[in-house]
Amino acid sequence: MAKIIAIINEKGGVGKTATATTLAYLLSKRGHRTALIDFDGQGHSSIIFGVTNPNKLEVTINTLLRKLVEDEPLPEPESYIIKTGCGVDLIPSNTQLFTLERNLCNVDFRERILTQYIDTIKDSYEYIIIDCMPQMGTPMINVMMCADSIIIPTQAELLSAQGLAELLKHHQAIQRNSNHRLRIEGILITMDSPNTILSAQVNDLIQRGFADKVPIFKTHIPRSIKVAEAVLYHQTICEFLPTNPAAIAYEQFADELLAKPSEKAERSA
Repeated sequence: MAKIIAIINEKGGVGKTATATTLAYLLSKRGHRTALIDFDGQGHSSIIFGVTNPNKLEVTINTLLRKLVEDEPLPEPESYIIKTGCGVDLIPSNTQLFTLERNLCNVDFRERILTQYIDTIKDSYEYIIIDCMPQMGTPMINVMMCADSIIIPTQAELLSAQGLAELLKHHQAIQRNSNHRLRIEGILITMDSPNTILSAQVNDLIQRGFADKVPIFKTHIPRSIKVAEAVLYHQTICEFLPTNPAAIAYEQFADELLAKPSEKAERSA
């Protein structure tokens, strides 16, 4: 049964998609059966994994959730899951997902629609990574209801760090009232410029403000223009330029995640 990890931040531009796609790639590279659900209407994860025009796709995660809402049978996974060249199975997204909030407003048990879908595929994978949209609402509650854990990428800038407290409140409410297994794997510092005063101050702020509440990954992902350049070639930074400092850092981050004691226990259980 898959472990479901959501990559969440309520602020955009923090390296969320880069983290989701790169982590999925690295898990697959390490021999784990891995799927990635693109749960952002921008479809950036889909583009990185080779979908040139997500809006031309006939079946996306929104299509599948709409079928569940309307009590229609789902198509066979083989007919819509995109097999990527790097070994990750992609459930793509496009701009239709922006209508999900409205479409779920009058649906009974609307917070569990995504759970219903994941239940149909989770036995086929060891990991399911969810690249989330950058705003809280019913779709994001769906994610937190079905996930086992979350990773919070945050840029080493003040505005990015300030949104962490609100996200932690949402996590606590979901964990306390509904999804008791939901835990935070850690905060991941991204786009870090360790030689700048601002980055050092923000890193210190995060350590002082959150280290006693949630784990913070020791690995920081440095800022690199090559991460954005890799997208032009429909690759993660670890595929595009493995020797790049950001690629090396993401490898270390994956190792750190897999080395967590709780992770070892879950994988051997």
